[in-house]
Amino acid sequence: MFVNVALNIPADKLFTYGVPANLQSAVQTGKRVFVPFGRRKLTGFIIDIVSSSKLKDVKTISEILDEETFFDAQDLKFYKWISDYFIYPLGKTLAELIPAGSGKKDFQWIVPIPAPADAKPTPLQKILLDIVHAHPHGLALSELIKKSNLKNAASIARTLHLDGLVRVREREKKQLGILTQKIILLNDSAADQLKLTPRQKTVVDYLKNSGPAELHALMAATSATAVVVKKLMEKGALSVRDEEVIRKTSMDSTLARPSPDILLNDEQKNALENICRFTSSATFKPVLLHGVTGSGKTEVYLCAIDYVLKMGGSAIYLVPEIALTPQLIARITGRFDSDKIAVIHSGIAESVRYDQWRQIRRGRINLVIGARSALFAPLPDLKLIIVDEEHDASYKQDDRLCYHARDLAVVKAKFSNATCVLGSATPGVRTFYNARTKKYAHLELTRRVNNKPLPRIDIVDMKTQKERHGKAPILSDTLIAALKETLARGEQALLFLNKRGYDTFLVCGDCGYNFSCPNCAVSLKSHLAENVVKCHYCDYSQKAMPLCPKCRGSRILNYGTGTQKLEVELQSLFPEARISRMDSDTTARRGSQEKILHALEQKKIDILVGTQMITKGHDFPSITLVGVISADTSLNMPDFRAAEKTFQMLTQVAGRGGRGDKAGRVIIQTFNPQHYALRHTRGHDYPSFYEEEIEFRKALQYPPFGRIINLRLSSAKQAVLHQTAQELGRNARELCAQHGNAVEIVGPAESPLAKIRGEYRRQMMIKGNDGKLMHAIAAGLLEKHATSTVKIIIDVDPENFM
Repeated sequence: MFVNVALNIPADKLFTYGVPANLQSAVQTGKRVFVPFGRRKLTGFIIDIVSSSKLKDVKTISEILDEETFFDAQDLKFYKWISDYFIYPLGKTLAELIPAGSGKKDFQWIVPIPAPADAKPTPLQKILLDIVHAHPHGLALSELIKKSNLKNAASIARTLHLDGLVRVREREKKQLGILTQKIILLNDSAADQLKLTPRQKTVVDYLKNSGPAELHALMAATSATAVVVKKLMEKGALSVRDEEVIRKTSMDSTLARPSPDILLNDEQKNALENICRFTSSATFKPVLLHGVTGSGKTEVYLCAIDYVLKMGGSAIYLVPEIALTPQLIARITGRFDSDKIAVIHSGIAESVRYDQWRQIRRGRINLVIGARSALFAPLPDLKLIIVDEEHDASYKQDDRLCYHARDLAVVKAKFSNATCVLGSATPGVRTFYNARTKKYAHLELTRRVNNKPLPRIDIVDMKTQKERHGKAPILSDTLIAALKETLARGEQALLFLNKRGYDTFLVCGDCGYNFSCPNCAVSLKSHLAENVVKCHYCDYSQKAMPLCPKCRGSRILNYGTGTQKLEVELQSLFPEARISRMDSDTTARRGSQEKILHALEQKKIDILVGTQMITKGHDFPSITLVGVISADTSLNMPDFRAAEKTFQMLTQVAGRGGRGDKAGRVIIQTFNPQHYALRHTRGHDYPSFYEEEIEFRKALQYPPFGRIINLRLSSAKQAVLHQTAQELGRNARELCAQHGNAVEIVGPAESPLAKIRGEYRRQMMIKGNDGKLMHAIAAGLLEKHATSTVKIIIDVDPENFM
């Protein structure tokens, strides 16, 4: 017997291993095996089982790691599709999407060696070398990453190894497995015939009255020691069995509230009836649920889930990011059986994900809710997938396996003959195009629940403000006046600015020196509370300097505005107001975001300042004023989707206002008030925005009229990266010419963020309509040009061009 195994390595091929006679009965597709590979041993997934092999000297598997399978034949088809479409090896795809669990792996151990006399390590390399040399016997790569606080420490360590500055060794480590507990059982007949000590009798009497008990609970309840229990076992009065413990994540929330009975309006009823009809047909159906902000899409989702669960089916409910789950989980657990719900996102422990996966495979879970990784839960009898806020950028993974959860939700629904509902007030242009061309069913919710009016939106031209004040103020006269009125009425305001920190950048007023990150091609940002300047990409920080390091001048000028600076400005203007800030700095600690949201709900905050996370689906009736400090930040990004992203962002943040009994108002500050994204935001008019945007896309053959594959190259060595990029570009054009220039090559060029975390970056696009040819070119380029020094990431259907 032989098995073909997918390994978590860059090679996009299967490896054949023999199966020893003593392991053959346990072999199944979907289980993991520990296999020899060169001088290492690796964990791989069994993909298929064959009776013979033409290969000579076939190695045998060392161990089968699972009692249960992690995927079935249908799941495997889905994973293979992902691997093929995103040009990512199957073994790495499986390792990326399936919890690591009980697998084994070799891990890297970094050992110091004497440095050559002519060694000239970079500043980042020196950080790692100092840590490594502080551990004479070496340390694990994972520990080195943690101690250095550098996200690209693995890449830097690899370069140090290649340069002969450290030695890397492979060690074997068993990962987490099934958690068990000792259950003590009473053998009544044996116990009744024994002469027992008083303490032993206490234990026996407890088990007679209470039944089997967990060892430590039994000892606590009877004040017995382990010796007492052991003696009873030796006498035959007790026996023990191992019982599996399912590790769970807490689904409690400070925002918990009972699920009220909600009457659907006519539009909601129509949408629900159609979705239920689609799920009953047991055929693939993609659906766009296009509803304005506050139109009650969530209630439609929950009613549809209820219908599916009562039919005996299962459902997946995706939300854009972890920030959305506290309120939503509280609402769902008040409505469905919490024992049959799994919450999956990147923030939960690996051990919990491992147990959740096995419970899902066993059919003990029928509803999965979470961020993009929840999509891969192997639910049996899947009937419904819901992708809430389907336009949201966080559904796209930009590293390693560059997939988009929204697009894969549609693919998974097709493999499962399920219904996939894509919901949004501002659908992605490609999604709306698919609805307009009848590829997707199109359901609409055109009004808010209880006919509450959409907020009035005012656009403030900051050019006029600049002329009036001599320079552009942070807050326009219009917004300041509106804030005064809102506070006077005892209502709440929300101000949105998608820049955290105090300033956008710092410059010396005497010599023009720019305070930039030594690891990245970006400016450092001020953080007043900590008296430091930080890089928001690699987390590099240093104490704020009163003098310019270049000319020693003291005129350090602050340009731009971050959330901290906005908070300070508001405190100066409104000293009596209770002002809070919600960004990645203030929500870094576990539970801190929920505390801020709870305080807002309890009206303990008058003005909330925040970044993108405050736009994500939160529902607070007392917010009547929403201010957007600058609509131009996203509009001026080097991205063909800039207008789409701006319209979506503005509409979503505007949708936070006026959800209660009082009318809402939104004030948007901009230097470009006539841009069509802003004009149509003001009118809450998505269809008109779409009509202008789709003409722009068509003229330039951007998606949905053309396709794009982006190749991102990075290396710590700038010269090597440049040379590889040039060779890649020449090779790409040669391949393109061989096929009659059916596709277009753009670049390679330096990325807008040319250096991040010590890695130089370039990118090249393949544009066209022949997807098969584009994939073949990209795969060929990856195989030929990727090296240990130059990393190449293939991004099919890219969302981010920075």
